[in-house]
Amino acid sequence: MLANAEVVVEARVKSLSIGESGLLPADTNVPTRMIRVDLEITRVIKGKYPRKEATVYGAPFPPGPIMELSKMALIAGLGDGDTFEWELSRTELGPGLEFYSMNNCSYYKFRDDLFPR
Repeated sequence: MLANAEVVVEARVKSLSIGESGLLPADTNVPTRMIRVDLEITRVIKGKYPRKEATVYGAPFPPGPIMELSKMALIAGLGDGDTFEWELSRTELGPGLEFYSMNNCSYYKFRDDLFPR
């Protein structure tokens, strides 16, 4: 929900990759593949974000708009329609170590003509 989001940006996908994370979980049933999305920020919609780029990480299982982000990566650079709205949701791993999580993102909005409801 937009109301709950602290920072929301309009962005486009610069790159998207899915691969092994390098994590070594004790439980072998835990997926270790991760998604990395590099975003180009075109404008800040809500909150403050001083940079022009952001990197978002996520696990390739719900919740998370994996298909939508993949499609946006494919059309990146084709014009004004290749942007979308995205919440930058920070997750703390430990003191002084944070990242933006795809799976904690509670607000995103993609083009209606690409993703009809």
